[in-house]
Amino acid sequence: MSRTTTDRDRNRTVHDDGTQPWLGFGEVRTCLIQNLGTLSPSASVALMQLTPGSPVSKVDRPVRRVVSPEQVTGVDCRLQVAREGRGRAIGTVLSHAVVTNGRILQGTAYVALSEATSKERREWRHYLRHQGVVEVLGSPKPHNIVDGYLADVSPPARGLDLASISDRIIDEVQQSDTLNHTTALRASTAVVRWAATLAKDAKPTVGIAKSDLPNLHVIRLSGAPDDLPMLIRFCEEFALHEWLLTTVQDVIVPRAETDIARDRDPLDSLLFALNELVPLWMPPTHLSPDMKALWEAMESRTHYSRLFERQVARIRDLRDQVKIRPPRRF
Repeated sequence: MSRTTTDRDRNRTVHDDGTQPWLGFGEVRTCLIQNLGTLSPSASVALMQLTPGSPVSKVDRPVRRVVSPEQVTGVDCRLQVAREGRGRAIGTVLSHAVVTNGRILQGTAYVALSEATSKERREWRHYLRHQGVVEVLGSPKPHNIVDGYLADVSPPARGLDLASISDRIIDEVQQSDTLNHTTALRASTAVVRWAATLAKDAKPTVGIAKSDLPNLHVIRLSGAPDDLPMLIRFCEEFALHEWLLTTVQDVIVPRAETDIARDRDPLDSLLFALNELVPLWMPPTHLSPDMKALWEAMESRTHYSRLFERQVARIRDLRDQVKIRPPRRF
């Protein structure tokens, strides 16, 4: 059974136990699927069937996107708090995997943080009723929790460890017996870590920063509690497009230039980029007016689409350069 992504997003409700969440945290990892060929639609659905009997979400246009059922992970840990304050997080984290066009794999973990409903730890059945929510014991200030989480990037995490959860779901998919564990291109895994400040009637905003660590971007968002599903999807789309740009700009083009200089043939990787990666550049502005506003705000500062177009033009130039060179050069 499959449902559309739109149906799925409507079902990602934010828990409301009389107390609205005031923060949302998440992490998205993006990489190539370890399979030499592109997965068919049916193979993508089978790969995302991580929980037998649970529905897989699938949408075919404008880009095929298949999403696994949500996985639930219980957590009871200290919060990494910047500057001052102490806190403890108890509840459940949700995670899922996403396959885009049978080529790109994402593992995403996320959680909403709300004020504890009791001063004492409650039985697990209480937290299991509110999946995707952790209750915060203690009284650290929200901005200190956000800063502490976003800075807690060196493994192992000292506080809430969404990195391990998103990494684990990537590993689970990549170890599937249905894959041949070979990729057409050597490329790194990119990480996007995000934190959202939630308040009633707040308008969605976004701020993006490149971390000093390689392949890591940090996003700060704001919005209303009901915006959280949209913010999660925005971060997944940003992570996908960031991975595409980085892979083309920092991997495919430099390697092709080096190969040409050394009389090696880079045509396979250039054609892989043009045929498999370039068609995936599809900003999600069609999803909702708020998503469009967030994406345009991001584009106005990063000019990602313009940068990607330049890299695509460079790839086409390199392809043409390779084709007109005498075959004996390679």
